[in-house]
Amino acid sequence: MFIGREKELAELERRYQQPQFQLVVLYGRRRVGKTRLIQQFCQDKPTVFHVGLQQDAHGALASFSRDVLAQLPSEGSEFIESFRSWQEAFHYITLQTAQRRVILVIDEYPYLAQADPAISSILQAVIDHEWKQTNLFCILCGSSMSFMEQQVLGYQSPLYGRRTAQMNIRPLPYWESLKFFPGWPWQERFYAYGVCGGIPQYLEYFAAYDGLDAAIKGELLALSGHLAEEPANLMKQEMRQPALYNAIIGAAAHGASRQSDIASAVKRDAGDITSYLKALLDLEILERQMPMEESNRKKVVYRICDNLYRFWYRFIPASMPLISMGMADAVLNTQIKPRSHTDPLFVLWPLVGNGSRHQASGGDWRGCRHGPRHPAGRMQVAQ
Repeated sequence: MFIGREKELAELERRYQQPQFQLVVLYGRRRVGKTRLIQQFCQDKPTVFHVGLQQDAHGALASFSRDVLAQLPSEGSEFIESFRSWQEAFHYITLQTAQRRVILVIDEYPYLAQADPAISSILQAVIDHEWKQTNLFCILCGSSMSFMEQQVLGYQSPLYGRRTAQMNIRPLPYWESLKFFPGWPWQERFYAYGVCGGIPQYLEYFAAYDGLDAAIKGELLALSGHLAEEPANLMKQEMRQPALYNAIIGAAAHGASRQSDIASAVKRDAGDITSYLKALLDLEILERQMPMEESNRKKVVYRICDNLYRFWYRFIPASMPLISMGMADAVLNTQIKPRSHTDPLFVLWPLVGNGSRHQASGGDWRGCRHGPRHPAGRMQVAQ
């Protein structure tokens, strides 16, 4: 099931129809659906699809060689085990795309660059001297936001100025996210968005269930659920000190919003967590906000902008003893539902104007009604 991304697909298709070399840099946070979007676009088109892995330079070249030779064969290519260099691999692609349109996808490009830091400079040379004269449609894709913005798109990158398009893939808007649950009551669809946000993979996990209760219990309140450890695992993958990052996100999930309040909650000086907050901003887990009428930067507040992280850190760690004993119903009915009308985790208020309250009583999910303005007042994203 593929939902949404009509504009992105249309733009990729428009550029594909132009008979010239294209270098599209496509990036976005993990799980946002980048690879699925590329796969949808590449359907019924000649494509070489390579996914970078965390390995050394020799292994990276050998893996790339296997994919290119298998998906872009030529006379005698069956006798080539591996290219001897990146230059040789890229020149082979030049020869095979001189007269025909072929898509080359390098997914998780940051892993290749980590394996061989020279690869961006090598790509620069081959683009300038070979690929610009071909019909190659090249897509560089990555989940490391800082790497893609600095090392691929940034002024200091060897690839600066070579890209013909860049696409920052964002979570789906709520009106597209709700389409994942065609048979659910409308209230439960909105609450599901409040838990999953617009992340397609999370929405697909929930869509496998008949309703919201079953989805939360199966995916979050069961040790075998896909999302039971998702945020914690991503922190382990992305961060060198996941414990402190977990503590910072947990503090924000429980209401700490100013840097001083977050620092106090994690028992650190405010200045000590500045770099950690920046890293979480880069990962788009946190965002900075400031009351619209304010100009004092000290008034900046931080909030969790990722719905799943907000939900998970608000409820799962504290409920782990009950979850470990298989008491998902107890967690759902005594911890989650009673608090859904006071916690801002079910993020409907940005969607319906001035804000909304959510009521839950008797173990049921109920719809929203308009309430007073959100306590933080009118907000804007701080620059």
